[in-house]
Amino acid sequence: MRISRTSIVAAGVICCVLGLMGALASHVGAQDSDPDGIRAAELLEDGLDALSDRAEDSGRRLLNRVIDEYPGTAAASRAKRALAALERGELDPESRQRLKADEAERTSEYRHAFLLDVGDRVFFAENSAALGGRARSLIEQQARWLNVRPDLSIMVIGRADGEGNSKAARDLSLQRAQAVRDRLVAAGLPLNRIEIKAAGDLDQVAICDNALCRAQNRNAEVLINYWHVYSGWQAGAQHPGLANSTSGTASRQLRDSGDQISQ
Repeated sequence: MRISRTSIVAAGVICCVLGLMGALASHVGAQDSDPDGIRAAELLEDGLDALSDRAEDSGRRLLNRVIDEYPGTAAASRAKRALAALERGELDPESRQRLKADEAERTSEYRHAFLLDVGDRVFFAENSAALGGRARSLIEQQARWLNVRPDLSIMVIGRADGEGNSKAARDLSLQRAQAVRDRLVAAGLPLNRIEIKAAGDLDQVAICDNALCRAQNRNAEVLINYWHVYSGWQAGAQHPGLANSTSGTASRQLRDSGDQISQ
């Protein structure tokens, strides 16, 4: 059955809702330990839930509250996108499922392209949140890559190596995430496209006793949250940013990572 462009465009609203809700899974409780940020994320999630359940009036009220009460936050930016998508028309379940699958696939492709083109993480010295020269250069490359792909949102995840107590590890991982966020903003990436998460020592890349091995856990990762479907999207259309991604192998990332660990 041929699906009209109107159906595809209209279906974008539920895809946007589902994509935003997926991104929120890692958002709540990770907003810089900021009660306002947490409350904004909770309101946003309630509003998206309402839209997903076809309770449009309730969803609109909740999303407008996020925008009015928490301006300038990532949650407010997402609420605006959801409301804009809502204006595009009624929902088509068949098209919704197709677009939802496409969004998940494109998000995965963008993450892979980001890893190969510029690298997705930087490393830190023991008990430090200071960025070395190589790390600063890589972050600036990340900002340039993201700035030409304005439909992407990111989360910076800070991690620690598990030395010391859990609170100290969380505090240090938060400082590392903040350092990367601040450098991205200084390089021109809008603040409302960035969320941060302090993983502490709970999300370790390597579980080991060797000091060099543990150094892999002293990092901050830039994770692409989702690919946002714009109102002008059409089936089979060229997706910006992917065609221009350079080919490469994971060995480039591992080589760069090894250099940065020593900073």
